[in-house]
Amino acid sequence: MKKADARTAALQALLQVEESEGYSNIVIDKTIRRMELDSREAGLASALFYGVLEKRIALDWALGRFSKKPMEKLDAPVRELLRLGAYQIFFMDKIPDSAAVNEAVNGCRQAGKASAAGFVNGVLRSLLRQKDSLPWPKEGDEALSIRYGCPVHWIRFWKKAYGEAFCLRMLESLEQPAPLYARVNPLRGSLEEFLQKAAEEGLEAETVPGFPMAVRLCHTGAVADSSLYQQGWFHVQDLSSQFCCRVGEVRPGITAADVCAAPGGKSFTIGEEMENRGTLYSYDLYKGKVGLIRSGAQRLGLSCIQAAVRDAAKPSFSPEPIDVVFCDAPCSGLGILRRKPEIRYKKPESLRGLPEIQRRILDASAKLVKEGGRLVYSTCTLNPAENGDVAEWFLETHPDFAPVPIQIPQGMARTVTEPPHHFTLTPFSCGTDGFFVAAFQKRG
Repeated sequence: MKKADARTAALQALLQVEESEGYSNIVIDKTIRRMELDSREAGLASALFYGVLEKRIALDWALGRFSKKPMEKLDAPVRELLRLGAYQIFFMDKIPDSAAVNEAVNGCRQAGKASAAGFVNGVLRSLLRQKDSLPWPKEGDEALSIRYGCPVHWIRFWKKAYGEAFCLRMLESLEQPAPLYARVNPLRGSLEEFLQKAAEEGLEAETVPGFPMAVRLCHTGAVADSSLYQQGWFHVQDLSSQFCCRVGEVRPGITAADVCAAPGGKSFTIGEEMENRGTLYSYDLYKGKVGLIRSGAQRLGLSCIQAAVRDAAKPSFSPEPIDVVFCDAPCSGLGILRRKPEIRYKKPESLRGLPEIQRRILDASAKLVKEGGRLVYSTCTLNPAENGDVAEWFLETHPDFAPVPIQIPQGMARTVTEPPHHFTLTPFSCGTDGFFVAAFQKRG
């Protein structure tokens, strides 16, 4: 195959993310499979796709100096082709600049935008001539935005919410690749057995201090292609989510519920901690996502999981009283920007209705908890309005619940001033995604 196939794949994936706001990892994986790219082409397509998403602000700033028309006013294919060309010029030394320009021009014709070919050629060649003398901003929030690929509004948001030092460390974390963690399935065997089998398979896995069944995977390629994955020896899960499951203190034989469960990672860890004994109700709003939970549970051998469709905010039914309920509510996702770079381009107004949804879900979930039982609230965002504010609202409006102090694992640290029953995890303090957990116990 020609390298143009990788560029075409990257273009199609970028357009899909922009038009349908699909998750980046799912979009690029499906595009690569659909186009049947070999490993080399798939690697180039992924590099271009994620590179343009992460560097979009810098690319648009540079391109905007040579385009007579604002970037946001251009046709979407033309805009993405310009970004792809500029990304290769700035960040991919192994690709000749002339090739980057030519492929962008050819891409116009292939995308049905032949009339824009001259425009794209002119903008990119002007960029080439002046790329070493561009007057990049050196101070202020705009300079930070361009350097770290994070919109100014989120920089100012984090500064106001958590302080300047926190904000700067979060921005620095965006330049580091997100680590890939997994949890070994104890139903299949011990951690030592898994490590031996992984070494035999060529799967590089490192243990994680303080997390007995966690491993960090390195240089894995497509995880789903691993025979150990297919045999149910592990599931992919960030340490933050593994920690969240630990806060529930589940044990074998109990009844538990995961009310916003898809794609199922927490349910799988909870079921494993239950030693596949007892009952775990695993719910999601969408039938297709419930199917993912069921297939994952089957792969891992977790027969204790009962997956079903249920609206956590407006439940049509309630199961029996529950020992431990996990409520990982829908959120803005500001804690996973380095893993899903498309989230950084959300508008601040998209956050406004989320706390109300989270409160409704938490209120409905509280009704499931038996006397003496535990309720765990979590999000993968860094926004006090969705995190601590919701947790404190819950305690104020539910006097039948008491706060439960959270034990912080060795190697992790607090970076936010918060009560003992809250814990905010960050990439720079915990080596995890940005995440929030709060715990409550029903009086009885």
